[in-house]
Amino acid sequence: MATIHIKLAHPNNGGTTPCNGTVRFTPIRRYNRGDTVIIPKPFEVTLTNGEANAKVIESDHTGCWAITELPGTPQEYTRYVQIPTTSETLEYTDLIDVNPTTLLPTTVTAGPLLQIALAADAQAALAYSRTHPETLVLYSEEASINAMAATVADIAAVRSAAQTQANHATGSAQTAAAAAETATQNLQSIENTAQQIGVVVDAITNATESPSGSQTTDEPDSTPTDTTTEDSGEE
Repeated sequence: MATIHIKLAHPNNGGTTPCNGTVRFTPIRRYNRGDTVIIPKPFEVTLTNGEANAKVIESDHTGCWAITELPGTPQEYTRYVQIPTTSETLEYTDLIDVNPTTLLPTTVTAGPLLQIALAADAQAALAYSRTHPETLVLYSEEASINAMAATVADIAAVRSAAQTQANHATGSAQTAAAAAETATQNLQSIENTAQQIGVVVDAITNATESPSGSQTTDEPDSTPTDTTTEDSGEE
């Protein structure tokens, strides 16, 4: 229950003077507060030196309070205000004035009517809102859920296809790597065989050249040794 602090004064020569009188509080219609029915019966508080505190139950969204200033002069004045749910003390001047018929704040009562549009789903509502920012766009939650479910299914299908392609690519890469490794091994085997053949050829070549050199070096002299002896005998 809120406490409303009221302070009223009237002008005089040189300033203001606190008002004497009362302030009347009246709910504008009957409404329920829990299991209690609030009927529109007024009550009054008396101003003391122009001030008064009144404890007032909150107004819900179906009603408001009429506060009538009775300062002891013929000039009565009535405000229609909302009382929020609070345990704090509120200044009378801070209360929000509302239209007693529509319960809308008086600052927006004279404004344009609210424009409402219907959209098929959230995507259509977003597109419409971008071009009509002053319009409230409503859309079907079920249709939006179905659209999101379809989008999720499409994403799952694309992801599955991408995973399959990735698996195929991985398999092809593994096959290519195995083929490259086999080719490398074959090349190494060929090089080893070539080296072995080269060693055998070198061995055969060395074996062929070595006996021929020995025969040339050890060949005996075929010149006759007794030619001089025969010539000296004939003389």
